[in-house]
Amino acid sequence: MVRKARVGLGRGLAALGFCAALLVPGPIFPFQLPREPVVRAPAGLRVLVLERDEPDAAAWGAIRDLGANAVAISRPPSAEIDRLADDAGLTYLALLTTDEISTLAADASRISEVRAEHALAGFYYWDSQVLEGFTTPEAQQQAYSTLKLLFPDKLVLYPTRLDPIAWSPDFLDRYFRPEFTDLVTPYFYPVGTTILGQAREEDAWQGRLGESLSALASRIPPGKGLLPVLQGFEQEGYPVSSHFLADQFASYRRFWPNVPNAAVFAWELASPDSAPLIEIAGRPDLEQGVCNLFRGLWRRSCRAGPFVSWR
Repeated sequence: MVRKARVGLGRGLAALGFCAALLVPGPIFPFQLPREPVVRAPAGLRVLVLERDEPDAAAWGAIRDLGANAVAISRPPSAEIDRLADDAGLTYLALLTTDEISTLAADASRISEVRAEHALAGFYYWDSQVLEGFTTPEAQQQAYSTLKLLFPDKLVLYPTRLDPIAWSPDFLDRYFRPEFTDLVTPYFYPVGTTILGQAREEDAWQGRLGESLSALASRIPPGKGLLPVLQGFEQEGYPVSSHFLADQFASYRRFWPNVPNAAVFAWELASPDSAPLIEIAGRPDLEQGVCNLFRGLWRRSCRAGPFVSWR
């Protein structure tokens, strides 16, 4: 799962001016820290990750029908994506690298364009020049502070990679900084050929995930929100059932019983020829799993494609 920045939310991740002085071109420096941000607590974020770059109105409609209220894309904000999301009745989260955030902060016209978007719920960020998950605390502080200064009403998220907890003993001490993300956004995809070894759905992957979540939970301040990122795709040779998403979410709720948010990776992958990974789109059984998960969070009906057993 170690990929470059153009992978989507955490793979390898409700819509939530500012003063005219911020429209003056120039970088935002670390000492220009914002006051404590006021983040509107989302009443249940139900996010589907969309990696593919081609805008497809039909895909956004299908995502909405599964009960999602937000889509995470693997590129910066754009008016085109904003229109797609708005037309589908959805909001979206855009990816910005730390380099892109610095460039944006010096571009007054681009800042105005992004502020004018209606469906943009917020951003997720990381440093594309380092190993995924290893953005330094200094870079996290710079990126988070800059985005909160420029867009104080938007969510700003830093995805927390979980697997290094098992193989890098000082990972959390060195890199986990919950103050630089509005919601702690952990991700680990437990079934398939993972960096921690192979696992099938019937194996005891819950114990492995639980160990990482236990280590993380002790470091999260009381009242801090959570957005778990779950594995919705399937790897060839490692089938998953329509209950797999709910089982993953149950592992998170062992530690955070009232977490109202979930993100699922991935509706469409970066390439339609993404073997050995199988995306959710076009797989009614995987779509049904998303529908079941979001229905449990939303308490309303959703609509997946007709279920046809493929086993």
